[in-house]
Amino acid sequence: MIFRSVEDIDHVREKLVPAVHDTWINKEPYKYYNHWNNQALNENNEMTKWCSEVLYDIFLKRVEKIFKSYTIYEENDPTVYSYVSNKDFTRGDWHNHVNWGSIAGVFYMKCVEGCGIEFRDKGIYRYIQPKENELYIFPSDLDHFPHPSKTSELRISCNMNLKCKEPISVLFDPKNIRENFL
Repeated sequence: MIFRSVEDIDHVREKLVPAVHDTWINKEPYKYYNHWNNQALNENNEMTKWCSEVLYDIFLKRVEKIFKSYTIYEENDPTVYSYVSNKDFTRGDWHNHVNWGSIAGVFYMKCVEGCGIEFRDKGIYRYIQPKENELYIFPSDLDHFPHPSKTSELRISCNMNLKCKEPISVLFDPKNIRENFL
């Protein structure tokens, strides 16, 4: 089960995308990545901290609209990560977020055509070409592959997780999904 929504995040994108772009071009952080460049938004920077908090709050509000019942685990980690790619860093891999949460969310800040996200569930593959301002919510144990940009254009997404006390199968059971989302 994958849920898509269009969110009003232009005010976040207007601040975050130029900051990520400038960091990528001027500091070349990708030179220090061994495998994955999933960076936590810097909590020491007031602007990125604000962006992180706003995105996580929107994520939580959308989760509340989708799920009838869920209990947030006391040790839930509200960290928001950014995944950035272009010709300088083209690594991507199949993975899931089961070790970090129960419900995964990804906001698309800057999209590149042909560089979407692919999901894999029981041998069935589904490719989605997201648009900017979209949020995708899915079970954290769902394998997915972010297709990296291989051009000079940056692909920027922000992902987060919500750790709940209920098993993933209970959370995503159709009985636990509000009717207007089925």
